[in-house]
Amino acid sequence: MTLIEPAASVPRKRRLSYALVLTPLLIGNALMLVLCLLGFYVLSATRAYVGGESQWSKARAQAVKHLRAYAASGAPAQLQRFQQALQVPLGDRAARLELDKPAPDLRLATAAFERGGNAADDIPGMMRLYRWAGRSDLMRPSVQAWERGDAHIFRLQAMGEQLQQLHAQPGPPGEERLARIALLMFAIEELDNELLGLERQFSQALGEASRSTYLALALAIGLTALLLTLTAYALARSGLRRQARYETALEAANQRWSLAAQSDGLGLFEWQQRSDRVLLDARACAVYGLACGAEGLNLARSQLHAQVDPDDIPALELQLDQTLASAEPFFRHRFRIRVDGAARHVEVSGLMFRSAAKEDHRMVGVIKDVSARVHQAQLELEIAAAERSAAARMEFLSRLSHELRTPLNAVLGFSELMLLDRADALSPTQQRRVQLIGGAGRHLLRLVDDVLDISSIDSGHFSVECRPTPLAPVLAGAAALVAAEVAAQAIELDLGSVPASLQVLADEQRLGQVLANLLSNACKYNRHGGRVRVRTELQGDQVRIAIEDQGQGLTEAEQAQLFQPFKRLPATAHLSGTGLGLSIVKLLMEQMGGAVSVSSQPGAGSVFTLTLRAA
Repeated sequence: MTLIEPAASVPRKRRLSYALVLTPLLIGNALMLVLCLLGFYVLSATRAYVGGESQWSKARAQAVKHLRAYAASGAPAQLQRFQQALQVPLGDRAARLELDKPAPDLRLATAAFERGGNAADDIPGMMRLYRWAGRSDLMRPSVQAWERGDAHIFRLQAMGEQLQQLHAQPGPPGEERLARIALLMFAIEELDNELLGLERQFSQALGEASRSTYLALALAIGLTALLLTLTAYALARSGLRRQARYETALEAANQRWSLAAQSDGLGLFEWQQRSDRVLLDARACAVYGLACGAEGLNLARSQLHAQVDPDDIPALELQLDQTLASAEPFFRHRFRIRVDGAARHVEVSGLMFRSAAKEDHRMVGVIKDVSARVHQAQLELEIAAAERSAAARMEFLSRLSHELRTPLNAVLGFSELMLLDRADALSPTQQRRVQLIGGAGRHLLRLVDDVLDISSIDSGHFSVECRPTPLAPVLAGAAALVAAEVAAQAIELDLGSVPASLQVLADEQRLGQVLANLLSNACKYNRHGGRVRVRTELQGDQVRIAIEDQGQGLTEAEQAQLFQPFKRLPATAHLSGTGLGLSIVKLLMEQMGGAVSVSSQPGAGSVFTLTLRAA
């Protein structure tokens, strides 16, 4: 990596920088000049059309005036003046018709514009503007008004010819001739009014086109000026930065800034071997917990070593000695320091610059606080260890549950046989004892089954098959499973009205297990003679099943402890249960893509709500 470029290359690159700065400026200035000249040219041509319209309007007024006089007097001089006045609009019309041709004769168009009274210097601009934009949206309204005005001029010319024919008839004018002359004079007045309106329309349209052209040119010039300014600023700024780097860069500074540019949030340092002192910038001082100004801090290396953990000093010194003794220029080491009594993990990366005299070696590099990264790595190791421990625990529980089922089946089976054996009937006391044995065995079997379910879900070996499942029969089956608890507690069970067509996406067996568990809890934790109500609602694409009881209710603290394995509330410790039911309900609902929630108030009962996707 070259730290300082050769001196011969600096002038060449400087000339290149000048070219990069000046070329966009020259192009932008040329573009600005072209836009300004084009704008002046277009506005000048537009002004010429405004002047031409004034000549056209004056000629029209003169023609109408002389035609009225001719109609009243029949004097040939008035007719001659009328025809001379019409040469102005007729000349403009001839020029327009020539310019409308695919290959117009510009000399004929120029002569026609001259007959229209237009200044000779303005005619080239008028012709170019008409050829460029005569049929554009800007000038089309003006041209259309011009065309309609020419049509009216032809009508005016025809009226003059009709008056000429009437006055040329021999003999004194009769009533019929006078009536026709009067009608023509009335038509001339109407036509004159229409021409006045067309002149105003032409002027307004031309003015609007001029304003639109002005705004477009002003916007283009403004954008060009802005772009030119931004480009000049960016190029000048970039050039000045390069110029400053070429003229002021030093080898050591280049290395420091190269390392700092490649790192984020790193402190810079420089160590001089002869003085054995270290220069730290503000960020490096912050890593060591030292107070310093913006210019940094220069202190002896022994002062920094005083903060290094004593156990890490030998390895740090050995690494530094090996770097000094070898040809390897790179140094990297991680160690601990003490800042205000707390430990920090610091990583130092440096580059050794060697000189002819060994005592003049120096190192520049970066300092980084990697405590968060070290702690994160430790946390990941602890999480991995915890996951391995949990997996081993679940595997042990699974194996233990399987091993317990065999003796439990034997206990339950023989207790049932002893109760059913009529040949060797038990006494009432013995029957009660065997029934207690059977009840305890069934309770233990439920616990084993619950542990198996939880271990299967946690280990990833548990799967459900979600398919469209009618809700009504599953709910009825779950109610049948808790019939004994309903009868024992004298519970009024209201399953509500569930449409036969209502289906949910769920595993039928597991959904029945969830409903049976919640209905059992609603009976078990209800008051004697209470009521359990099931409400089913279809909300959009979800089905909500709410199971409401009239028990003693739960506080917010008790609700927060629900759905945790082996967690039983103190107020319910005297009731039978494994403490796994609600946790299994939560896990099964999550497996089926649903959810379970609870809403309760002390003394007002509880409502457990299941949410499933509608099929």
